Amino acid sequence: MLIKFYKYTKEAFLNLEPKALTIMKNGLSFSFIIAFLGIIILITYLFFIHNYLIYKIGLLIFQLGLYFAADFIVSGLAVDSIKKQIL
Repeated sequence: MLIKFYKYTKEAFLNLEPKALTIMKNGLSFSFIIAFLGIIILITYLFFIHNYLIYKIGLLIFQLGLYFAADFIVSGLAVDSIKKQIL
């Protein structure tokens, strides 16, 4: 079962349209920049400012970056599969 899922996802990523792949790559870069910003804020909290609000802001920004990354991957695959069904 897991091997079938692996083969399906590998095939789905290899057969992406170039435009959808470009959007996914740019979106993942954007989301990892946001996640990295959250990590920088968390490191600032750890070493310099011990404020609960700074901790929560850093954690929320990091989570936001990870959610954006997952969203770009799922949305890119969904848009690609919809475009292939229409054409």
